[in-house]
Amino acid sequence: MPRTREEYEEHLNNIVKAGLKFVILWQDPNLSISKDMILYYKELGAAGFIIGNNDSAKIIKDIDANLVVICSLVQRICSQALTRDFKYYDKVLLYYPYNRGIDALKELFFMKEKIILMPNTLCHVDCPSMHHWFPNLKRNFSQKTDCPAIVDVTMSGFISPEDLYLFDEHIGGYKIQGREYTTDLIIYICSIYFERTSSVELLNAMMGEDLARKMLLNKQSMLLEDYYNIKSNKIKSNYYPY
Repeated sequence: MPRTREEYEEHLNNIVKAGLKFVILWQDPNLSISKDMILYYKELGAAGFIIGNNDSAKIIKDIDANLVVICSLVQRICSQALTRDFKYYDKVLLYYPYNRGIDALKELFFMKEKIILMPNTLCHVDCPSMHHWFPNLKRNFSQKTDCPAIVDVTMSGFISPEDLYLFDEHIGGYKIQGREYTTDLIIYICSIYFERTSSVELLNAMMGEDLARKMLLNKQSMLLEDYYNIKSNKIKSNYYPY
């Protein structure tokens, strides 16, 4: 992870040099983005922003209609997705439960061209850490609250590259997650997903051979359609309160 503003800017510059596009996460629903911040990231080569409120969407589009505006739909409940107005957004990013909820995705057919998923996330689909940032000097890492995926890989939101075909007809695209990765690793992950090749080597690199083996054994223990549908009923019944 970059430790200074200069390292951060260099990291973004390397991504652009590699021929990749990046978007900026501006997710706080109570904080609207400023014109200066938009222009700053645009100068660095940002293709767009992932945001948490309509005001920011309007501001971005007024400054440059070509910037991609993605709604960060942290709320996982179908009713919220069914009733919200997404006219200000080019794309809608759905979070981890939908990675294991194909039947729930089918209910959003009317907006499927806007929907994007993050297939390469290893996060637990019921992760309680959705609403806070990475641990820091004032707040130490706690495995129990910060990363249940380390303990329970059976509920990982990871979608294998070769399994994307199961989701293709229900969504409009994919976003690769990788703000903590080096440029070379981002390029490697993108190539694996573009080619839709086996994910064993990718999983080993991302989570270690032991956890990767446990995840694959769990996946192989059930039908593929069942594996990627394990969260559909809870999503559709509004189990998730956020």
